Amino acid sequence: MFKHLFRPWLQRFLILSSLCLPLGLGLSACSENQPSQQPLSLKRLVEDSLVDGLLANDASLAVTLSRGRDLGVWTLPEGKQRFHWPATAFEHPGYQLALSGNNRFLAYAGKRQISLIDLTQGNVQLTWQVNGFNDYASISTLALNQTGRRIAIGMNEGSVILVDLTAQHFSLFKQHDTEVSFLKFGTTDDRLLSAGHDGKVLWWESASGKIIKQFSLPQRITSLAFDEADRRIFFADNLDNHQLLAFDTGEALSQLNYFERYRYFRRALFIHRGDELITATSKQGISRWQVATGKELAHWRLTPFSMGTTVLDMVSDGQRLITLSSDGALEHWGLSN
Repeated sequence: MFKHLFRPWLQRFLILSSLCLPLGLGLSACSENQPSQQPLSLKRLVEDSLVDGLLANDASLAVTLSRGRDLGVWTLPEGKQRFHWPATAFEHPGYQLALSGNNRFLAYAGKRQISLIDLTQGNVQLTWQVNGFNDYASISTLALNQTGRRIAIGMNEGSVILVDLTAQHFSLFKQHDTEVSFLKFGTTDDRLLSAGHDGKVLWWESASGKIIKQFSLPQRITSLAFDEADRRIFFADNLDNHQLLAFDTGEALSQLNYFERYRYFRRALFIHRGDELITATSKQGISRWQVATGKELAHWRLTPFSMGTTVLDMVSDGQRLITLSSDGALEHWGLSN
């Protein structure tokens, strides 16, 4: 009787086992292309899980927003806390963070309010209410320019608000059909890159809202990387579609080559003059790719401290990759070949 009950399970097990036999090059069809490498260092900045977190582009600062809404700014690489604000320091609970390119200003956003913090003094400079085309719209993402005096605010109904604090001027554009998920200023403030749940990736003029270039995928965009200097762009949606393109021509550079039937990309970053790409999955996996071929060069796994650990942000100093996880853990990974 028991043999009869377990026979279908045994058959399925044998079939799956045969699919996972080693391939001719010593790789397994049911495993990652590369063995997972260990971090060079690990430091947990906070004990609580994070609502949001980010790293400065020059890897000099980390910002953490904990589940209890404590906000912290940390100097790197030592991981020493520079500023701390408890949840009671703000009029509204925060969900989104953005840092200016010069690391002077930090934006802290709730559903409809934004506070701008001056990091040279450690004080809240101003707080204001945000309204999109829809009165019930809420903030879904935001970005600061290099100086922190211009702010781009994405809303969940597809609008983008641009605020110029110096000129005391704001503009409102309806660029997407649904929630805006990514915003990035170009090297000059007259261009913006945005992506949304409508599957669109747009490069547009900040003064007029005119769309200069558009890309798209069938479903919502889950990761986006743009190397403006070397004119390369990567974006992926939540149905295993991705594009790795020359930005000016739209020509495909390659397709990422992985064994899994499906891989969900949550974060992406170009390194080494756009010749390599780093991607992070929705779980702990991080991969390093050769852009010209789509070959996976290295694979890392975050150190988990809870269920559902994932990458919130990552940057590179050329020699190392630095990641900040949803557990508040800062890890360094070697990039030597």
